[in-house]
Amino acid sequence: MIQTESIAQTLGQLMKRGQLPILTLPGEEEDLKEIEQLPLVTGDDYDHVVVVGIGGSSLGAQVLASIGPKTHPVLHFWDTLDYHVMAPHLTGNNLARTAFLLISKSGSTPEILAQSLLVVEALNKFGGKEAVSRQVLVICEPGSNPLGRIADKWGIKRLDHNPDVGGRYSVFSVVGALPAILAGIDMRMVRRGAKEVLDNTFRTVDAAPRVGAALHHALHEIAGVSMNVMMPYSKQLEPMTHWFRQLWAESIGKEGRGTTPLNALGPIDQHSQLQLWLDGPNDKFFTLIINNEQDTSPLMDVGLASNDEALDYLKDHHISEVVQAEASATAETLAMRGKFLRRMEIGKLDERTLGALLMHFMLETIFACYLLGVNPFDQPAVEDGKRLTKMYLKGKA
Repeated sequence: MIQTESIAQTLGQLMKRGQLPILTLPGEEEDLKEIEQLPLVTGDDYDHVVVVGIGGSSLGAQVLASIGPKTHPVLHFWDTLDYHVMAPHLTGNNLARTAFLLISKSGSTPEILAQSLLVVEALNKFGGKEAVSRQVLVICEPGSNPLGRIADKWGIKRLDHNPDVGGRYSVFSVVGALPAILAGIDMRMVRRGAKEVLDNTFRTVDAAPRVGAALHHALHEIAGVSMNVMMPYSKQLEPMTHWFRQLWAESIGKEGRGTTPLNALGPIDQHSQLQLWLDGPNDKFFTLIINNEQDTSPLMDVGLASNDEALDYLKDHHISEVVQAEASATAETLAMRGKFLRRMEIGKLDERTLGALLMHFMLETIFACYLLGVNPFDQPAVEDGKRLTKMYLKGKA
């Protein structure tokens, strides 16, 4: 673990110089106070809030909102350009009671600009500039950029996206915090869980994120593992698998190096991918996340099936116990087949736990990138696609 110690020291120095705000956010609260005072949060004017963002501008918020207790306002995430998804929010009686949160770090993301134009047009037709100004919030980098200029022209309030916080690392920032607070999430507890993992990682040489990163690196370099599978046994954690897929892929896939992230969900993927995993090539590293919390489902009454003895194994069990048994069975079966895996068990899926999980995977990704010799914070290759998209639309490609 000597090599991870030097990485920890490097990261610590960057934090002290204020160059790594993604790792200092968990210790802050002032920004949360400001978010909590926004009219969108304190008021009761809207039945629906549409979060317009893609990739890191949306996925982190979806992870946090997935365990939110509030159902009003209803959150919707436009992480697609399919118009049939967007159209219901742009017309009809609901428009007056719908707010829109437009998010693009750079302020120049083509998908978000296209969607923003649709939002502004719909609200302008409905209630003029006043409606646009009242029902829209923008999050983008400060200064002049296309989304920011749209906001300025229409009198839309702008919230600053820290230029030093990359989209895929923005879950603890206003990008994730504002939708999460609207969903009833206690962001202080989210950040508390994150900070506990963060502090332990810098303090302890065998902290889980450092061990995980070293394990990934060793399996890749020595055993030829090329795929990184995340499989939680919790539907509420499914958004986290999509968030992780972007985090890992954009961070580690550079200079011809890196492993491919695969997201899965238990028990569903036991019935779709497990055959390949067990009997196919041994080129994957599995992370099974098991929620040991007991749900409130009624105990199963096998008498409802005419005392069928074939169902006796379900007698007097909660649904959560079935899921936990299947998770343990999958882990044991993979191990017996000589597959590479780890079990991560949680006692309760709440804000503190979720913050800890998010920080764990952020740190594990960062450490793994440094071990592999790539920059975890840039994404140079995707810029070509953005440039060509604009050229195609201009008819110049």
